[in-house]
Amino acid sequence: MLAVERRNQIEQIINKERSVLVVELAKQFEVTTETIRADLEKLEKQGILIRTYGGATLADNGEAELAITERDTVNYEGKQSIGKYAAELIRDGETIFLDASTSAWHLARYIEGKRGLTVITNAEKIVNELSSCDHIHVVCVGGELTPRNMSYIGRVAEKTIRENYYANKCFFSCKGVTLGRGLVDSSEGEAEIKKAMLQCSESSVFLCDRNKIGRLGVPRVCSLNEIDSFITDAELTEEWKQKLAQKDVKLITVGK
Repeated sequence: MLAVERRNQIEQIINKERSVLVVELAKQFEVTTETIRADLEKLEKQGILIRTYGGATLADNGEAELAITERDTVNYEGKQSIGKYAAELIRDGETIFLDASTSAWHLARYIEGKRGLTVITNAEKIVNELSSCDHIHVVCVGGELTPRNMSYIGRVAEKTIRENYYANKCFFSCKGVTLGRGLVDSSEGEAEIKKAMLQCSESSVFLCDRNKIGRLGVPRVCSLNEIDSFITDAELTEEWKQKLAQKDVKLITVGK
């Protein structure tokens, strides 16, 4: 394959997926990582993408957040694998926070057999998912409903979390993560809910499907050293692995 053909295909991939990883592209096109990095450098000069640690993200990151029904179709299998693994970390009798991400919803689907759980969430979809589980105590934080996300945000929701609840674990996701900026989101309201959950938990688990690696956004949710575990279906670079290890973050790769 000619270099120009390969770059055209990379452009098509990043327009669809909105982010790419060097190692995955190298494997897909059967070339070296150095070749892919050179391709990404050329595409960056054309204004098509922005290079990040271990990959690249689409140059236009100002798109509106997808509705939850649309987001659920993006990397469905990856999120399913992440949710299934994360559910195994939950013990009977624990109290957990689940945010309004689609990854957290996948997790909720795998805890229906747990006993004595208390699930605190701002997600209408998770409330509906667990509503028939008599052995799980579900708490919805209330607040202002966001129809596109079917989640509750705002001062009432934040105050409810901060003043009334403390959890063993917080399971959450966000728009993207980079080594430089940490975890970022696309909504100030959702970010503040995640911050409240993180601050009121003994430990935190970041549910990170491969499309979030290298994605930029505002506002910032937290830094990498503020999370305890990082579950992903992406094959991270050695640089990512080393940085996470330095920050004492446990990396768990699923779906291999």
